[in-house]
Amino acid sequence: MGKANSKSIQYSFKPKKKQRQLSTNSFSSTSSATLSSNSSHSSHSSQEKEILPNEEELFQYVDNRKFCKWNEYTNYVYPVDHDETDRSQMQHFMYKHVWGENFSSPIGHQLQSDSTRVLDVGCGSGTWVLEMASEYQNAQFTGVDIARLYPSEIKPENVSFVQANVLVGLPFPDNTFDFIHMRFMLFAFTLKNWEVAINELIRVCKPGGYIELMEKDILWFNEGPFCKAARTVMADELRDKKGMEVIITPTLQKILSQHTSVNHDEKVVPLGEWGGKLGKLYRELYGWGAKNLKKVMTDIGFSEEEWNETVDICLKQLQERKGYDKIHRFWIKKSED
Repeated sequence: MGKANSKSIQYSFKPKKKQRQLSTNSFSSTSSATLSSNSSHSSHSSQEKEILPNEEELFQYVDNRKFCKWNEYTNYVYPVDHDETDRSQMQHFMYKHVWGENFSSPIGHQLQSDSTRVLDVGCGSGTWVLEMASEYQNAQFTGVDIARLYPSEIKPENVSFVQANVLVGLPFPDNTFDFIHMRFMLFAFTLKNWEVAINELIRVCKPGGYIELMEKDILWFNEGPFCKAARTVMADELRDKKGMEVIITPTLQKILSQHTSVNHDEKVVPLGEWGGKLGKLYRELYGWGAKNLKKVMTDIGFSEEEWNETVDICLKQLQERKGYDKIHRFWIKKSED
């Protein structure tokens, strides 16, 4: 890849012709059987169960950091470790501040009931679940994630966690949950994964229940020429070599609208010190998150040095031009027919 010179701001983004060999054997026969049985959604057990994949089949270590092995059903490109958990927790509290609430769906009154069941898909360390369970102590909360970063023993009585993969199939019967929440899966799903995942959320949601997604596109406003060039190359290479789409919100709205009417809200978040304490924190989190993507960036053609320099230049240019991005929430009510 041609190197971007931060002084002359000359851009020549030409990723190296390099493609990682994808693993096709990262799930056991048990998981494959689960996928087959889930395709019809008719053979789910009426009892919740915990799926315990073999660690060696799902994860690998690169430069002393833990990653999901890449295949059709595990596409998460961020590390699965404490550093990334720390970042995602800080991100949670920042976005809680931006929105003023942990959800946008009109389910506040239902959360006061002891019959209400809530599911968080891709729960990570369980921050959203634990905070919600503390605030709404009557409702029952379940978090699921492919990696066991959530607390296994010390947790509120109204919280449970299950290791599962939404792309293989959630281990719950149809029509189980009143509210389903999923966020920040942009770097966990390929473009074709999104419809599979959303259909699975709809399956386990009760008629009249709500499903809410929160995502952001890799799309900056007031960006400069370097940012636009770098962002475009990143998007093109991820789409071509990984099947990922980083401008995902139009796709989400399209998939959701196939089921029912879609509610949408968005918030503007400043990127840089020009936006005060919020902008400064967001800039730090953005840089932290971008540099935690260095493995997939080297997979698609950047060198580590090039990627780190690209991130630094982009953040500098966004600060200078008062750049910002937008965070989106979409929510739907499942038909009661």
